Amino acid sequence: MKFKKSNKLFAHIDCDSFFAECEILRNPSLKNKYVLVWKEIVLACNYKTKSLWIKTWTPVWQAKEILKSWAIFLDSDHDYYSIVSSRLMTYLEENLISVEPFSIDEAFCEITWLSELSWLTLDKYIKKLQQDIKKYIWIPVSIWVSNTRIKSKIFSEINKPNWIFIEIGTNNDLYKSLSLSKVPFIWKSSVQKLKFKCDNIYDFLSLGFWYIKNNLWKTYCDLWLELNWVNSYVVKKNKISKSISRWRSFNKNITSDKDFLYKQLILNFNYLFEEFIIKEYETKKVILFYRYLDKKTYFFEKKLSYHTSDRRILLEIVKQLFYFSYNNSNLYRSTWIIFSDLKNNSFHQIQLFENYKNENNMNNWLYTLVNSINKKYNSHKICFWMDLIWKWFSSKLWIRK
Repeated sequence: MKFKKSNKLFAHIDCDSFFAECEILRNPSLKNKYVLVWKEIVLACNYKTKSLWIKTWTPVWQAKEILKSWAIFLDSDHDYYSIVSSRLMTYLEENLISVEPFSIDEAFCEITWLSELSWLTLDKYIKKLQQDIKKYIWIPVSIWVSNTRIKSKIFSEINKPNWIFIEIGTNNDLYKSLSLSKVPFIWKSSVQKLKFKCDNIYDFLSLGFWYIKNNLWKTYCDLWLELNWVNSYVVKKNKISKSISRWRSFNKNITSDKDFLYKQLILNFNYLFEEFIIKEYETKKVILFYRYLDKKTYFFEKKLSYHTSDRRILLEIVKQLFYFSYNNSNLYRSTWIIFSDLKNNSFHQIQLFENYKNENNMNNWLYTLVNSINKKYNSHKICFWMDLIWKWFSSKLWIRK
């Protein structure tokens, strides 16, 4: 069976210690210190910290035992990390042929003929790309290049950080040194299933296409083809989410204080609504989750008869759910707000009890404006004044009418 081999070049660009480097970017005085981003466990740490055998998912108590007073623990700030990630992806889209984000800190990029167009050899072009990302985005990256996406991905554990690696062709000695678990989407259960037939990538390729097709899943056929120079894997485009959520844990301040809980809930709502407007969603269901002292989770929900993106309606629902569900005899660990049953904010037939379309458009314009101000000044305080702003704005519109 003949397959069409790839004539393209793909670069797998992966940020080095992304969360920790974002924190160093925000506060340069942290450079050359032991920086750890945590949320009950270590989520990320810089390479100075990793040199002491501390890695992602290391328990915090263990990291503290090793680092003593030298450790700098920082709370994760995913909103900020998303902003830095957006800057990186935008830069890649402006300078490379195509960009397929794989996660918040890595992407597959096609770079076919770009080195020739730049009058540079491939290794010099990749080194220049790496230096330019560091210069303009201020985040260090490692880059691996091959003729298919998966082949570029399997080398990502080689010699990080700040590394480039180019492999075009078939290097059997290299494949024999790489465990089968290095291939994306081959899980531990499959590695165990195949352990008597192959324990490295070279053995996996030796199995042959028809054996894999008849004995394993289609995903493995695509991976086998990718490792044999055939472009068969495509990064799935982001579809609309089923739901979006924001949660806030206060394990150190487990409480039944009504005012405190309400304030935390509104903070959740403000952050969630910002993402909601940016992604241009509408929701039909609002869910409020609580986690009590006994670690049991309870939820209360409100389903609307139509989809909406009106902040006043959604905020009022959250208030009603809170006042209905709050019990001062319970001790609360954390709260969630979830917007579910989402759809894109587009033209649709107006329902009987729904706001007019021009008012909805005005609402969304105002919410987007407030979000842009919050981002510019790195604050969400203006969200607390949203209702007052809208009341003033609505009154002006009414007077004009």
